[in-house]
Amino acid sequence: MTIQTQNQPGTVFIPAIGDHCEAIAAALRAYGQPSEVLPATSPTTLATGMEVGKGRECMFSLMIIGGMLERAKQPGFDPQRAALFFPALSRKCVGVNYTSLFRDALQSNGLEQVEIISPDKANGFRGMGSHPDVVRGLIWHGFIAIDLLLRIQLQRRPYELQPGATDLAYQRGLARVIAAIETGENCNVVAALAASASEFAAVPIDRSVPRPRIGILGDFYMLYNPYLYLDAVNQIESLGGEVEILRFAKFFYFINWMREQDAQALKNHQVAIEVALENAYQHQAEAELVATVRHLLTDLNPLEPRASVTVNDIKRYYHVGIVNGGFTAGAAVDMAREGCAGLLHVVPFLCIGSIIASALGNRIRADLNQIPWLDIIFDAQGGTNVRTRLEAFLFQATQFERAKISAAREVALPAERTVGAKRAALPRAVAPLIPLAVHVSNA
Repeated sequence: MTIQTQNQPGTVFIPAIGDHCEAIAAALRAYGQPSEVLPATSPTTLATGMEVGKGRECMFSLMIIGGMLERAKQPGFDPQRAALFFPALSRKCVGVNYTSLFRDALQSNGLEQVEIISPDKANGFRGMGSHPDVVRGLIWHGFIAIDLLLRIQLQRRPYELQPGATDLAYQRGLARVIAAIETGENCNVVAALAASASEFAAVPIDRSVPRPRIGILGDFYMLYNPYLYLDAVNQIESLGGEVEILRFAKFFYFINWMREQDAQALKNHQVAIEVALENAYQHQAEAELVATVRHLLTDLNPLEPRASVTVNDIKRYYHVGIVNGGFTAGAAVDMAREGCAGLLHVVPFLCIGSIIASALGNRIRADLNQIPWLDIIFDAQGGTNVRTRLEAFLFQATQFERAKISAAREVALPAERTVGAKRAALPRAVAPLIPLAVHVSNA
């Protein structure tokens, strides 16, 4: 579907955070707004970003402006019709200052005509096509569908009998979902995911040798690019592990919770209700898409918990109002509760939130029976002895998993947990090794 728009940017450029961003570009194109994703972060784009920085910026800002400047060097780039998509940030994060850096960097490179857009209600969601509300729903369907494709890929690839078959199914599934988004219909995204599920299911796997599941945590912009997470996913799989990456959905549900709390604090009840309704819609869309691929997932709880669960987990270690650093702590607890045997934390150099999260690691581990936790730092200089550290980390995770299973054998499995060979049947789910009582509030 393509509907012509007027008084909109010529082309909107989306920062390259991962395949999820292709959903944003596709949804904009579906409703008349030309859009493309910037080049993926690489040594070249990051070096370009660092050249225009002052040395105090966090990694995210350098990634974005580096990608934009590199794209501007390519043939056919028209700065007078280009716009950089950068959603408005709030709360206590240096990200609120990014726009000024971007403007200075663009002007210094003769690109002052490039517009920086932060679509919201105040500007009529400029840059989001002819039907912004529909586009936002379409983007969310795309986010969840791609989250699920990635989850299935990571859960099945370590056990595949035909090397490369799972990656091929993922790439085909991603292309299928992007094409469905471009039709402008949410139902087509659901159908595309169902077709992709069938293709994944056709790839033969062998789970007879179980692997410890490793949860990868950190700022979301670092978790979907092998260069930025130091190729940890492939290395963990080659060392005998299975990976789970922190999902986009958890982050956005937490953002919704903060938006609603802010609105209530300002007694803006209309905005609070709007955010609550948007959040309910997002959970409903997630449930619809998860149902399509539930038979392929090994998660005990394939749906993301309500944000109130994450908030209660954060409150054990950090004041939730500070935000920076706390979200990672909450996500770590949830990953451990769902069966991860090790937590790998990717830390971007100079990120205050990630440094705080690393400092909280020992306290979190103490509540999680000393689950293995490893911080790896990306500083654009290349990883040093990462492989050696991962080898030791995987050994610890394997021992941790065996200890859980051994202890769980002494506990009788409830009948509802004995369901075939799915991960739900693993004894770790009932072993009382993670003594965290989660009280879900009405927040």
